[in-house]
Amino acid sequence: MSRGMTLIELLVSMAIIAVVLGLTVVGIGALTGVQAKAVTNELAGAIRTLYDTSALTGRTCRLAFSLADDMEPGTRYQAECSEKATAIRRESTARFELKQSMAPQTATEKEERQKIEALLLQTGFSEQETKPRTLPSSVTLSVWTEHQLKATTQGKAYLYFFPQGFAENAQIVVRQSNNAWTLLVSGLTGKVQVVSEELEPPTWQK
Repeated sequence: MSRGMTLIELLVSMAIIAVVLGLTVVGIGALTGVQAKAVTNELAGAIRTLYDTSALTGRTCRLAFSLADDMEPGTRYQAECSEKATAIRRESTARFELKQSMAPQTATEKEERQKIEALLLQTGFSEQETKPRTLPSSVTLSVWTEHQLKATTQGKAYLYFFPQGFAENAQIVVRQSNNAWTLLVSGLTGKVQVVSEELEPPTWQK
């Protein structure tokens, strides 16, 4: 004689079905790059917002990226602006960023680096425009800006926005599984073009 399922057996069965469906949805999402596409749209919105914020308020802003590496397994980014209006020249900031990983080769370069370091310490970037955003573990980023020799894939990376109404030309690649999107940032207009493939950064020329 057969008997019906007890309430406990029914709940257990429903829980198992829910887990299986959840894993299926996650697997399909990774294959189609749904999460990477969502991150791409969020970054495009953040870039446009920071461009406008910097131009309207006179503050230097930046997107600060913490890209996954052996020490930091997760990838994060946050929007930051200086606490008060600044007048950091675009060229000086770019050279400062480039020289962070390179020893100054001349007295002039060393002096300029010290000036920019002092200015950034004075103004600071402690004011967060948005809360830090942690990306799904399956999504990775690489960041290239116009002053870099090559794209940054690990550690810290920054994309700057200046009060005069321009930013750094940049390419940000968002990847998930075999899917990739590239954000092309125009420094003159702040506009962001999204391309549904991974593009190589332009050849760097001094």
